[in-house]
Amino acid sequence: MASLLKKRSVPPRNPPRGTPPPPSRGTVKYVELYGTVAGGLGAGLSSNIIDYQVPDGHCAELFAVGVQPDFLAGASNLLDTEIANDAKRSGVKFLTNHLGKNALPYGDRLSKQPIRMLDFPMRPGNLTPKFNEGMKLQIVITAGAAPTVGTVRARAKVLLYEPVDVATVFGCLISNFATLPGGVSQALPQILFTDYANAVTTTTLAKWFDAYSKHINDYEQVVLSHIGVLPDGRSDALKLYDHRQKWEAPEYEPYFKILDVVNALPFGDDDDNQPTQKLPSPVSEHVYTNTDMKVQIRDDGAVASTASIMLYGTYRRLR
Repeated sequence: MASLLKKRSVPPRNPPRGTPPPPSRGTVKYVELYGTVAGGLGAGLSSNIIDYQVPDGHCAELFAVGVQPDFLAGASNLLDTEIANDAKRSGVKFLTNHLGKNALPYGDRLSKQPIRMLDFPMRPGNLTPKFNEGMKLQIVITAGAAPTVGTVRARAKVLLYEPVDVATVFGCLISNFATLPGGVSQALPQILFTDYANAVTTTTLAKWFDAYSKHINDYEQVVLSHIGVLPDGRSDALKLYDHRQKWEAPEYEPYFKILDVVNALPFGDDDDNQPTQKLPSPVSEHVYTNTDMKVQIRDDGAVASTASIMLYGTYRRLR
């Protein structure tokens, strides 16, 4: 009974003398970047609209990008926008033209769509572009077949991590941050997949036409998650096709309808009332590998010449 009445030991309120203090935590910093390029970017030429050097003692996670394309008197000649590092292009690029195909809405009060989120930040295994300290985080714009006609603006949302925080959240050193999934220095890249077909002209009237085709090697994997379409007035339908497996989606008529007035796959432009739609399962789970990945469209019997397609997903290299 006496033992039951013994007081339980209570740890001291203050640590013993000589105990080293706990390691100090860093602070995750939020940074918003802005850039402009005045009108007159030459046809086919590129320019860094954002050119940011990651400060010492930090690594950077880019998680959202928005672009306000050029526009003047009904014309817009900006073609696309790509993420880069020290002039090395990442391949993560987006159509960014004001005339219905801006895949990176700026997200201001004049935009019906929010800024494009690349992936959710502060999550291990995500595919946000990642940069080590001292690297250049760059956003590159490219003009189309004619010079841009007005000012192009861009903004980007970035998180900066100090060593203790990147170790806590991602389990790595800041010097290794760019080697994580999404990072710009991976030996075997696991990154966002984005690509497009711009102003496609069909030649097979009322039959399936390869609007987009990309060869995927046996050591590569691509999974498509979203697709956005700016239809032509003569566009009728769209389907995805895996050439090796002879797999298509949807599998039967009427396929994805992409009529100008009834578009089942909204582009997600800043003037669109609907965002880009996620592809349904199992379409969004199909793995393209060792094949030709195709997006096929069909016109209504007359030539369709201005349909544009934006693709989103993930890319992985296995060896």
